Amino acid sequence: MEPLSLGREENRVRRRHRAGAWAAIVAAMLLTACIDKDVTDIDPSLVYDAVFSLPVGDSLLQARQFIDTTALVPLPDTVDKDTVAWFLYDGVFYYSPGRLTYRSETPLSLSDFITDTSEITSLTFRINAVNRVPAQMMLQLYFTDAGRGVLDSLFAEGPLLLEAATVDDQGAVTAPAELWEKDVVFTASQVVLLQQMAYALQEYTLILPDASVDSIPLCSAQEVWLQMGVRVGVKIVLQ
Repeated sequence: MEPLSLGREENRVRRRHRAGAWAAIVAAMLLTACIDKDVTDIDPSLVYDAVFSLPVGDSLLQARQFIDTTALVPLPDTVDKDTVAWFLYDGVFYYSPGRLTYRSETPLSLSDFITDTSEITSLTFRINAVNRVPAQMMLQLYFTDAGRGVLDSLFAEGPLLLEAATVDDQGAVTAPAELWEKDVVFTASQVVLLQQMAYALQEYTLILPDASVDSIPLCSAQEVWLQMGVRVGVKIVLQ
């Protein structure tokens, strides 16, 4: 059996060599045809279309980040909680502002993706999110110039709404609310407008539960994870 095995292997090698030789001949014929082509028949410019994706960044926001940016007033023990709006955070009762907002800023420019930004023909932003807070969250991103003047927003129809995490009878989170592959495609005119983009301003708003109906407690360990990426289409002229 051993000599037979070796013979088969030798046949395989010979076939590969013959295939390689034919491939080399065909390639030479194609190359010759290209060289023989009259230069005047060749377009002096070649256009290369490419699409690539890049992560812009991700963030993990804890509930305390929303709390720290809001002036909260604790409820005294003497207050009748059936008559005032309140929410429970880390075991302390507070007057409820209804919403808690957190804002952050990230440097972002089209030149982060390609040197000649005029070659960008399309932009698609993708959002992934996991909400582990038992409250709905609204998300909006504003694209601004160097002076923080707003050029455009990510969600033209209004802030994106993330559903609240699911909780059990004791108020403990049992399952996060997830959102995957939410895509926003920018038009050509929007791409031109974003040539001046220097920053992305993120605005996250937690909509607190109505304590008169639902007394779900919030705690500092609860968090919201957000990720954004961008898909860039470019048209490069090679001369």
